[in-house]
Amino acid sequence: MKTCSLQESSVLENNLNIEACCKNALDSFKENTQKKAMWKQHLKRIVHNWRTRSRLNSLSDAQMKDLGLTSSDIYNETNKALWK
Repeated sequence: MKTCSLQESSVLENNLNIEACCKNALDSFKENTQKKAMWKQHLKRIVHNWRTRSRLNSLSDAQMKDLGLTSSDIYNETNKALWK
């Protein structure tokens, strides 16, 4: 069995430190990417809710009747928080 010199063990230690550092950086990057994707989905939902509720709010009485909705149904839906 070969024994490592001080210099060789130092190189091995540095390689392990670099490896651990790279792994931590990669884990952090993956976590940030997942958070960004989650926020992106959340913002898409908010925009979708805003658009559909704006259109719902602009329906005429005849259109509401065709859909089977009342003005109170539309009021309740359009006054919800956008993220709900």
